[in-house]
Amino acid sequence: MNAIMNAISAPGQDTSTRTPAVAILRLLGGFQISQALYVAARAGIADELRDGARTVREVAEATGTRPDLLRRLLRSLSAEQVFAYDADQDSVALGPLGHTLCGDTDESVRDVALMWMETHYRPFAQLWSTLHDGVPAAERELGKPFFDWLGEDADRVAGFTSAMGNMMRAIRQDALDSLDLADVRHLVDIGGADGTAIASLAERHPRLHGTVFDLPHVVTAADATLARKGLADRIGTSGGDFFQAVPEGADAYLACFILHDWSDKQSTRILERVHEAAAPGARLYLVETVLGQGPAPEIATMLDLTMMGMLDGRERTLEDWRSLLDGAGFRLTGTVETAGPMCVLEAVRVDS
Repeated sequence: MNAIMNAISAPGQDTSTRTPAVAILRLLGGFQISQALYVAARAGIADELRDGARTVREVAEATGTRPDLLRRLLRSLSAEQVFAYDADQDSVALGPLGHTLCGDTDESVRDVALMWMETHYRPFAQLWSTLHDGVPAAERELGKPFFDWLGEDADRVAGFTSAMGNMMRAIRQDALDSLDLADVRHLVDIGGADGTAIASLAERHPRLHGTVFDLPHVVTAADATLARKGLADRIGTSGGDFFQAVPEGADAYLACFILHDWSDKQSTRILERVHEAAAPGARLYLVETVLGQGPAPEIATMLDLTMMGMLDGRERTLEDWRSLLDGAGFRLTGTVETAGPMCVLEAVRVDS
């Protein structure tokens, strides 16, 4: 029982006397903490504390919030190790987790906090119905599939793209760093969004050329990323629908955290388009979670719940991945566990 209590407690808290009822109440209150984190992220509180502790009144003035209510929010999030509130000085500083809500740190998930609470929060109230009829909660709440709803608003698309950039740096970078691309001439990043992933690879592999491929209204964000990093001469962009076709002739393809968004049938269709486009013997790299593997398996199960509520996708076991690849003309050749929650699945195109 103690191990369970430790797993669900805030970092650094003593759980030796916590009863099961108290532990469950803590979990049940998670939706309130999520909203408190959203408010803190939206107000930019962590950025106000980057240079050290400040009084609550100073932070309130800087963020346009009421000091009496801000104080209560900060106390609550101090219990979660996000901030460190000093009652004697009525001051607050960043806690051990606080830097993750700053706007531009390597471990920032500020944009994830904004996007999840603005797009995922309301749909999860419909999870009960999903468990009975299989319709994603988001589709019921929003009146249409999540990605269709997302694409109707440029601000939503920009927020989602920024959040995926956060996720890449926070939980996928270890996996990308493990890719051996020394002999890859041309890499296509399928669903590459703003180009953050392939840009990090191109910086480590000076001879690598590539293409960022995504929906036309999404991939436009990649031009700025590639120009800013001085990579526009080696990495291009291409807009399209990966259910219809992907860029042809590359000797390697990357799908970073893409297939988990889709059902087995939809994922197979994407993989079949890659098989049709790829050169003989081309390699395929999938950066995904593998259920039951890696140092943070709880991330995979949490994301699996996210997929249930928002999309038709799912997280998968190693055998699930092997079967999916086999069915689309790829042979799984290796799996690399990384320091983070993501794994790299390496596969090769075979003749069907």
